[in-house]
Amino acid sequence: MDPKLQTFTDDELVSAFRRGDEQAFEMLVLRYKNPLYQYIMSMTQDEGAAADLFQETFISFFKNADKYEARGKFKSWLFLAARNRTLNFFRDRDKLSSLDGTDEEDGLSLHETLPDGTLPPLEALSGRETEEEIRRAALNLPQRQREMIYLRQYFSFKEIAQMLGRPLGTVLADCHRAVKKMQSLLARENAQEVSL
Repeated sequence: MDPKLQTFTDDELVSAFRRGDEQAFEMLVLRYKNPLYQYIMSMTQDEGAAADLFQETFISFFKNADKYEARGKFKSWLFLAARNRTLNFFRDRDKLSSLDGTDEEDGLSLHETLPDGTLPPLEALSGRETEEEIRRAALNLPQRQREMIYLRQYFSFKEIAQMLGRPLGTVLADCHRAVKKMQSLLARENAQEVSL
């Protein structure tokens, strides 16, 4: 693969792919292979489904690259396309009532938020917890909160709000609740280990 492609922006890679450079497409897949797969996996909790949905997302882009409007938001577009495919996957199997449904409230109001510019939630927690402990705690979060944790790894709060069509305050509150709940789960797990 041409090493020069690594320096291209996403939109430059899309343009190169449209001109027939298949290596540009491969670079986009490599660039988003881990974060996109992890995001889909966080929603489905099913390796096979996550792999299929990841592949379907890129196949759809491959077939419809000419419809993508280059505005420097390829990452948001790609994650939204993956989210929509994942929601369709659940809808088709009648397993999802709604990602946008309410989850347990822990007494926090919408104005209690994380300021933008803080460390992404998983990074903030990773200083004292192992990656495996954090992963297990994230699995115990309600779907909506788990989605916030994973999206925040790759997007700003504003980008998440725009992508999901939710008010910024709601996104901030959802992320804050998710972090608080993860901290509580990790503290509980650590207390159980100490008592053993």
